[in-house]
Amino acid sequence: MYLYNIHTHKFDAAQAADYQVKCILNTYPEDFYARKSLFPDSWFSCGIHPWNAIDANMEQMIKILSEPNVVAVGEVGLDKLKGPELSVQIKVFRQQIELATQKGKPLIIHCVRAWGELIALYKEYNKYSIPWIIHGYRGNPEQTQQLGKIGFKFSLGEKFNVDSLKHIPMENIFCETDMSDLTICKVYENISRDIGVDKNHFATLVARNVEITFR
Repeated sequence: MYLYNIHTHKFDAAQAADYQVKCILNTYPEDFYARKSLFPDSWFSCGIHPWNAIDANMEQMIKILSEPNVVAVGEVGLDKLKGPELSVQIKVFRQQIELATQKGKPLIIHCVRAWGELIALYKEYNKYSIPWIIHGYRGNPEQTQQLGKIGFKFSLGEKFNVDSLKHIPMENIFCETDMSDLTICKVYENISRDIGVDKNHFATLVARNVEITFR
């Protein structure tokens, strides 16, 4: 049985008890080829982070997204606390939404205090129906209900809002470690415990979501 880690900055495909781990290793255009040479059998996401939007290299992104083991565009998005002005971030985010749509790859979203802008962009582009997954999600129940109703998916890691779990449909949930030292096995244990679902059953549900989403 696989435990899927859909967003990590640290490659770790070690077996955990009766599980095998499959990672989607996060990269940026400037480090993708170096990381690919180190981990040639990994899956990857690649994106221009909103903090780096001022230095966006779309030509390199187009080339990288043609690689068969790049299964997602990300992390990309909006951040009102760090990075260039929001108009610059939105321009680069739009370009990457359009690239993801052309390539048929899901988006892995970074969003900090820009939920209104993120929702507006989703409503503008959602007719193309590629998945938008908010990574490291910690939102409260009200926000979770709003985002879920619109169509967002959620990736949970070391920290999450327990009260929001009941508002996330099982078909919209993923697991990650991001920058954490916590193992993906422990992430699955924590979430399945708080949902009240057997860990093996939960792993099977997440695996199904991964198979549908990351083609």
